[in-house]
Amino acid sequence: MHSYTKYWHVWKTIAINALQTTFVNRGSNVFFFIGKALRLAFMLLFLWMLRNTVKTIGGYTSDEMVVFFLVYQFIDTVPQILYRGVYLFSNLVRTGEFDFMLLRPINPLFGALTGKPDINDALFLIPSTALSLWIISQLSLTITTASVALFSILMLNSIILATALHILVLVVGILTTEVDGVIWMYRDVSRMAQFPVSIYFEPLRSLLYFIVPVGIMVTIPAEVLLGKHSLYVVLFSCLFSGGFMFLSLKLWNWSLTKYQSASS
Repeated sequence: MHSYTKYWHVWKTIAINALQTTFVNRGSNVFFFIGKALRLAFMLLFLWMLRNTVKTIGGYTSDEMVVFFLVYQFIDTVPQILYRGVYLFSNLVRTGEFDFMLLRPINPLFGALTGKPDINDALFLIPSTALSLWIISQLSLTITTASVALFSILMLNSIILATALHILVLVVGILTTEVDGVIWMYRDVSRMAQFPVSIYFEPLRSLLYFIVPVGIMVTIPAEVLLGKHSLYVVLFSCLFSGGFMFLSLKLWNWSLTKYQSASS
């Protein structure tokens, strides 16, 4: 418990500093929120057009497709809030600043992942989530209490899986000093999960389920919320995410043995 308390205080301090920076750069943050609002507005316009012009896509109704888009929106945003430090990691490796992170009395993986929480996205997540819940409540869907409970478990599972994927990006950063291309490639691939992964042909479908598992992150939780999967799928998703996280941590520890510090 002492260790968890220590890391909580460290993250809270980093988040407060990020919040202070946000208030200092008020002008740029206004443009950020305008851009985010416009992006959300265009997405809602697309969903409205989808719902009113398309009956089914790959066996899913237009209302169900709206759920996939909204679930993707949430799962895509939360890791960006927590793990924005990944986007800056390659610079730490190239300049040797990662050396100092290795010397600190905290886990370097924690510092590399959470070094710069995105407060702007965190603030924007509140109204966008409330709006998403309202939209889902207006759809012609049958959602049970059990499906909501399983969906909540899978949302936590999706964050674990997203954490593992970001750790793998850090591994690439240590080995190649390049992160930007990898993280943006991951973001581009993850956008395919705005639609149910099950509508894609093989081998792309298997790629999106098991190699870059955005299908398990987005498609399965959305389908469980809609009552399309059983408890066995939930258990499989959790076991897969646990194994994926274990593998990513092993690769992270291995990559540290290959790290060449600024002194070498």
